[in-house]
Amino acid sequence: ENRSCSSALHTIASLDTSSPTAYLQQQFSPQELQEIVEVKFPRGGGRIESAPNDDGEDDIRYMVYNRDGELRRTLLVDESGKVLEVVKRAVKSVGDNNIKLGLGDFIFYSVLVSKAAESSFAAFVACFISILMGLGGTLVLLAVYHKALPALPISIFLAVVFFVLTIYCMSPWIEVVWQAPFYV
Repeated sequence: ENRSCSSALHTIASLDTSSPTAYLQQQFSPQELQEIVEVKFPRGGGRIESAPNDDGEDDIRYMVYNRDGELRRTLLVDESGKVLEVVKRAVKSVGDNNIKLGLGDFIFYSVLVSKAAESSFAAFVACFISILMGLGGTLVLLAVYHKALPALPISIFLAVVFFVLTIYCMSPWIEVVWQAPFYV
């Protein structure tokens, strides 16, 4: 133990402190980095303990605790001397990746499409397709922003715009086309 303490003191004494970041350019061996070092935090702010690796590998793990004794992070020193942080992955349940539409969404869609169907077949088709386009746009935004978004605004806006365009632009044009004789 006396030998490890003297080598740890030698490692600490060999640190380049000429500038605040000078020690980052120094090269240390894995043995120098894995020495037993006592770390004291100001005002009893926490502690670092070495722990055996659960994976059966030769890497050494260091557990960093806060002043309340709660584990804050786990550090790992590999064979080449790199210090890595062990990050636990969040376990997702199967139902977390679902997209749900409420009954109110379908009521609004059905009322809009039924009112368009009362007007003309072209308005019905335009509203139906624009609602599907709006739902697709909402899904794209959901993939980009990764948070819950309302399903109605884009679909209803597109459906109303296409309904008005169909009633005032497309339907009169369709009537003119149907009244004109078609020669082959």
